[in-house]
Amino acid sequence: MTPPPVKQIKDGTGARSDDNERTFNYFTPVKRRASVYEDVTVDTQPSIHRHVDRGWQLSFDGVHGVWSDDSTRLEVADWYDFRDPAGWWERTFYQVGSQSERGIDSAVRQANVDGLFADFDPAWVEFLRVNLQVPAFVQHGLWLAVAATGRDTLSDTLTHAVVMQAGLKQRFAQSIVLYALDLEPHFGEFPMDTARERWMEHPAWQPTRRFVEKLRTIVDWGESIVAINLCFEPLVGVLISRELGMRAASANGDTVTPTIGRVAQLEWQWINEWTADFAKLVLGDAEHGERNRELVAGWIDDWMPLALEAVQALAGMVDELPVAIDFEASWERTLRDAQTIWAAAGVADLVSVPTQVPA
Repeated sequence: MTPPPVKQIKDGTGARSDDNERTFNYFTPVKRRASVYEDVTVDTQPSIHRHVDRGWQLSFDGVHGVWSDDSTRLEVADWYDFRDPAGWWERTFYQVGSQSERGIDSAVRQANVDGLFADFDPAWVEFLRVNLQVPAFVQHGLWLAVAATGRDTLSDTLTHAVVMQAGLKQRFAQSIVLYALDLEPHFGEFPMDTARERWMEHPAWQPTRRFVEKLRTIVDWGESIVAINLCFEPLVGVLISRELGMRAASANGDTVTPTIGRVAQLEWQWINEWTADFAKLVLGDAEHGERNRELVAGWIDDWMPLALEAVQALAGMVDELPVAIDFEASWERTLRDAQTIWAAAGVADLVSVPTQVPA
């Protein structure tokens, strides 16, 4: 493995100016000058391939070090080449999260001022009472799977992207629960026990629950990213947050609830963009790209049928809507957007899904 380039300060004066300190990097920036994102992210996670030349001093089982190359079957020349195209780091993450929460809070406050909750149809309120908080269980399960994945990834930039995705999943779950509390002064209790019962027993949610629970059986973090970000989220995640969370609400005259789905869709845009760059790195590796493609194809073959089962079952939710939506149209929109995502990631030729709602 070619060692990373080292930049040295040689200005002949012995002085360490701010500019010299600013350009002293142990990595090659994407552009001529390192971004703040790169400065605070790259090389914050040690590696025996870059920083530690005597092996790991600590191991968990006498064999595997703090990080282990066999934590995934994927191989690339240097995992530290990955960059989040949006350049998110801790400050950016919290700024985006704060903005999202302020947007939801503002929508609820303005709905109170304008009396919009009084316009909710009683039948729609009852639908929300039993279904609104079910996606919180979906998001919590995704948080658990993604957070576990973040522990084992083999570069700091990738770890940052994964753990921030986990944070978004938990924030989304909490936002749903808090919104239910916002509705209670207007419509009475929105019991979590009812949502939990539907999550555990209702036929429409069982394939989704099986998918989310099965994620915890994955031991390869590369497979986890593929299963969640290339199989589940483009199809099932978008159907839940956009089609059922936004379009179904709008069809039933609810102009407030879609705010939650809009935030989720904005966050999903960031996730699918960094996932595309991750896939390009993995599939475009000069030495290992072909073998990686075989692995990714196998994972997609394993997980996509489970995602399609979840899609088919969620179609049953339409029958419970006071004003139904056209689920066929929802599927067409979702699939069209998913195909764009798969094309950007370079995996479109590895995915085979029906153009009609899966039967």
